[in-house]
Amino acid sequence: MKRRIVHNFVITFVTVFLLLGFGALNNCQPTSGTVFAKEQAVKGIKLHITGKHTRKFTVVTNSAGKATVSGRIQGDKRVFFKQYKGGYKKFSVRANKKGHFKKVIKLQKAVNKVAYAIDSNKVNKLIKKHPKKYVSKTIVHLTIKRSSASQASQKAASQASSSAKAASIASSKASSEAAESSSRAAAISSSQSATRASSQSAARAAASSSAAAAQAAAQRAASQRNTQANQAAANNTGEQEYVDANGNGLIKGSVDHIYHVPGSAYYNRTKNVVQWFKTVSDAVKAGYRAPLR
Repeated sequence: MKRRIVHNFVITFVTVFLLLGFGALNNCQPTSGTVFAKEQAVKGIKLHITGKHTRKFTVVTNSAGKATVSGRIQGDKRVFFKQYKGGYKKFSVRANKKGHFKKVIKLQKAVNKVAYAIDSNKVNKLIKKHPKKYVSKTIVHLTIKRSSASQASQKAASQASSSAKAASIASSKASSEAAESSSRAAAISSSQSATRASSQSAARAAASSSAAAAQAAAQRAASQRNTQANQAAANNTGEQEYVDANGNGLIKGSVDHIYHVPGSAYYNRTKNVVQWFKTVSDAVKAGYRAPLR
C-alpha cells in the first residue's frame, strides 16, 4: 500500500514537473519581435532589374544621354527610385499587371554619372515609418554612366552655346558703338546750329542798341568758350564733351547703369539720374553702358 502511494506520488510529481517545464519553454519562445519583423518586411517581394539577379550593376547611356531601366517586381505594384549620387531626386514607377516596369532616365547637363537605390515601394514606406525595426533585402544599386558619344555631343553643344553668346555680345557692342556715333554727330550738328543762331542774334542786337550789343557780346563770349572747350576736348581725347555754360556734364547715368547723351531717344525720359558725365568714355569707365536702342 505504501509502495502504491509512493509510486502515485512520483508519477504525479513527474507529471507536474513536465507540465511546468513545457509551460516555461513556451513562455521563453520569442514572439513577433524585431528579428521576425525584419524577415516579414520583405516577405514575398522580389525585385529584378534588366533580368539580372545581382544587387549592383551599371548602365551606359546612348548618344542623347538617356538610359532605359527595366525589370520586374513581385509582391508590389510600384518601384521606388532614390538618387544618392549626382543629385537627390526621388520618384516611383508603376508596374503593369504582370509586374513589368520601364523607366527612361536622362542625365542632366554637366553630370556624367548618377546612382540610384531601387526598392519596393511597400518596403520603402515600411522602413521609413519604422527605421529601427525593419530592413530591406530587395534593394538594388544602379549606376548610370554617360557614354563617350553623349559626352562629345554635350561638349559640341556647349561650344556652340559659347559661340552664340560671343556673337551676341559682339552684336550688342557694335549696336552700342553705332548709337554712340549717331548721338555724337547729332550733338555736334546741334552745337553748330546753336552757334550760327547766336551769331545772327548778336548781329541784330548790335544794330538795334548798345545794350543789345553788350548782351550779344556776352553770348558770343559764352559761345566762344564752349567752342574752345569742345575743340580742346576734341584735340585732347578725340571725342565730344557734353557740358553746359558752367562746365557741368550733361550725360545722364541712370540707376540701371545705362548712360544717355543729349539728343538720344531716352534722354528726356530718364529721371532717375545717379551720376553726370562730360564724355562717353567717362561713363564707360564708371561702369555704364549705352542703351540697346
